[in-house]
Amino acid sequence: MLAMVLNHPGDANVFDPEDRPIPKATATKSVLKIMAFGINHAELITRAGGSPDVHLPRVIGIEAVGVIYETSANSGLQSNQKVMTLMGGFGRAFDGSYEAYALVPNDQLYPVESDLSWEALATIPESFYTAYGSLCKLHLNQGDQLLIRGGSSSVGLAALLMAKTLGLQVTVTTRDKTKVTKLRQFGADHVLIDQGELATRTQFAGVIELVGVTTLLDSMRHVKPNGYVVVTGGLGGQWVLPNFSPFSIQGYLTNFQSTHVNAGLFQAMLALVAKHHLSLPIIQQFDLAHVGAAHAALEKPHDLGKIIVIANTNRVR
Repeated sequence: MLAMVLNHPGDANVFDPEDRPIPKATATKSVLKIMAFGINHAELITRAGGSPDVHLPRVIGIEAVGVIYETSANSGLQSNQKVMTLMGGFGRAFDGSYEAYALVPNDQLYPVESDLSWEALATIPESFYTAYGSLCKLHLNQGDQLLIRGGSSSVGLAALLMAKTLGLQVTVTTRDKTKVTKLRQFGADHVLIDQGELATRTQFAGVIELVGVTTLLDSMRHVKPNGYVVVTGGLGGQWVLPNFSPFSIQGYLTNFQSTHVNAGLFQAMLALVAKHHLSLPIIQQFDLAHVGAAHAALEKPHDLGKIIVIANTNRVR
């Protein structure tokens, strides 16, 4: 099988193709035949050497959709069953999605029933789970006003789509004026151009902060006294807020990370996605051998949605 291996940090051309044997299932792990996966910003950071907890060489890639290729009798899974996997060390502590087959712990393989194409399914796991977990942290009610800081990212767009199904009034931010019209087409009630400080006096019932600490203080200025700000992303590239005082917090400050997946929360997300037939637009599509080109595409200015890689072209439905 083909595996695209990261042996050392580098640019988008750094991945080395290797022909490896298909792994064997164990009592606690099953073999996933990977059909497709999305490319994530976190993987760009890892590739460039920004993830010190990832020890190389490694097959990176934090999410995948596919079918069970081989499993043990007591795994609770079935051969050819359609599943998703994400995080929990996938692509970081052990080899991830940039390969045709992966050995994955049984409790990190989440069954899914869907008629969506593999490409559409591949837009869902990380983006929608992270967005849904963040929304749940905000304790919002129908009609409440939500601010999504970094709304043109894949997680931001997923949060927008789900928030509208929940009856929320949604304001999103973007630094790119060319994306305003499309964000409105996806359901945003208001779109603000983000220059570090927002030109609005609106106080929001909840804020999803995807840009990170570079805009966090400004986001807290726009939340109601009893509202929540959930820090979910770090698109601004900064992870620590210097000279931070807890007395600067207005409302409630919390965070959501998808590092360890809650199976119940994941299934609730899948139910909402299935009920409203949600997925992200596919910006571009690559085959596994050209995963480096997929990285290069994500690093350039791009449209709203997700960049997808097809790992196996022999389809299983």
